[in-house]
Amino acid sequence: MRPLRYLYNCRFAISPALLSISFILSIYLHNMSELFLSVLFLPLGVVVIFSVILSWVFIIPMKDKDKRSLFLSLFILLIYSYGEVIYLLNHFDLKILAKDHFIFPLWLLLIVSVFFRIKKTEKNLTAMNKFVLLFSVLSVFIPLFGIAKFEITERLMQPPVKSSLDLSKIDKPVSKENLPDIYYIVPDSYASPEVLKKFFNYHDESFIKYLEQKGFYVPQNNTSNYPKTFLSLSSTLNMEYLDYLSDKKDSADMSVVIPLINDSNVRKILNKADYKYYQMGSWWQFTNNNPLADVNYTLEGKTLGSVGLFNYSILQSTILSPFIDKLIPKKYVGDSDAEGRDRDIYQFNQLPEISKLSGPKFVFAHILTPHIPYVFGKNCEWVTKADTDKKTEEENYVNQINCVNLQLKNTIEKLIETSKNPPVIIIQSDEGVPFLRDRLPSTDSWKDASDDIVRKKFPIFAAYYLPGISTSTLSVSTSNVNIFRQVFDAYFKIDLPVLPDKNYIFKDMNNLYDFIDVTDKLKKIE
Repeated sequence: MRPLRYLYNCRFAISPALLSISFILSIYLHNMSELFLSVLFLPLGVVVIFSVILSWVFIIPMKDKDKRSLFLSLFILLIYSYGEVIYLLNHFDLKILAKDHFIFPLWLLLIVSVFFRIKKTEKNLTAMNKFVLLFSVLSVFIPLFGIAKFEITERLMQPPVKSSLDLSKIDKPVSKENLPDIYYIVPDSYASPEVLKKFFNYHDESFIKYLEQKGFYVPQNNTSNYPKTFLSLSSTLNMEYLDYLSDKKDSADMSVVIPLINDSNVRKILNKADYKYYQMGSWWQFTNNNPLADVNYTLEGKTLGSVGLFNYSILQSTILSPFIDKLIPKKYVGDSDAEGRDRDIYQFNQLPEISKLSGPKFVFAHILTPHIPYVFGKNCEWVTKADTDKKTEEENYVNQINCVNLQLKNTIEKLIETSKNPPVIIIQSDEGVPFLRDRLPSTDSWKDASDDIVRKKFPIFAAYYLPGISTSTLSVSTSNVNIFRQVFDAYFKIDLPVLPDKNYIFKDMNNLYDFIDVTDKLKKIE
């Protein structure tokens, strides 16, 4: 019983600290399939130190330990529940009340009222503090149990996934002379010309004509094999379907595929040919940094370093929310509109610079536009949320596609001009229209997707610049999984047979690898 008695005697610092910890853990719990435990270290350390400092600061204004313990616990609950109150008011269509200029002074008044009410009370608060201590312990234990269960069952007990493709019989390329640089450019969520024309009244003809005049092959019916980036990139970079992940069909852990993206079959084959592997990822951790790449090109905040989306989300949920954008400029966050624009421009500008480097190279550029957030107008002018709020999502989407086309034109011109040998340029989206996931009964519950949504989601934009290769020799394959099989066959004489074109959805976010074949639903859009 001595440890419990000691814990109770220190409750004036312990309860607030535990409540702070539980808040951090709860946010992690709801996003852990896209996060790693390492993101917890900094915020947990900060809130514990903050709680201890707070408990000492209030020694003078509230000397009684029991009173101070109860007030600090309620104070912590109030400052961390601010964002949740705003969310609930919006959720129940009480948006007129969910305004900082209304809620913030009300919350300050409530905190001051609680302080004086507790300070003046003559009641014995021992029982109340024991209850708060018990509550704070449980509030940590519940999310901690969920996190521990996930980490043990989904990660620690699961061996790293490995590709099912046998590369042992694949020799080095026949010749290493005049090997072409290969650029794999992924404009995220760029739908096919047919989908854009039929459902968005957007005509891509001038851009397609430009590409064809430059020597690109532009397939008309290309589709993604999966409806989400982490699956699509894993499949494309490994030149195979992901059926072998079906033993993890009940998993909610997207990070399962990170080894497939970082150490892909494409990387392994190119490594045999002494290619340098350059990765130019987004802020998204799955492509942001590849430890196996020769160079990672990233754009991060330079003055304070990147605050990170997880830490920013924590701050946005607290009573600091009304001031956080002034205290921490969004460009230091990692997922802001300003950084989104800067990163996009940086990537397109950097691609021609990489072409000047010596030796054969493979460049993987994951470019988030035209995916949300909508940060560009149709002529690549910067737009604000106030601008985009005046337009429909469809209008914002096609405006951003038009901007991507302009950026691609400029980059293509420079790549072809600055490359020592004619480069291979693969422009291929990972998935189609991005916001369709939110138009399902529940976000990303693809098992409930109608045929209409499936037919809008899977068709994607693709264009291939394959110098010296007649497009008539390409197979009739029209999906992402086969592009590198054909490139390696054409340039390296590596015989990897073309796979049948298949398209798969997954059930929902709790069953990411429970795949359902929807190939038959993808009929040509008329």
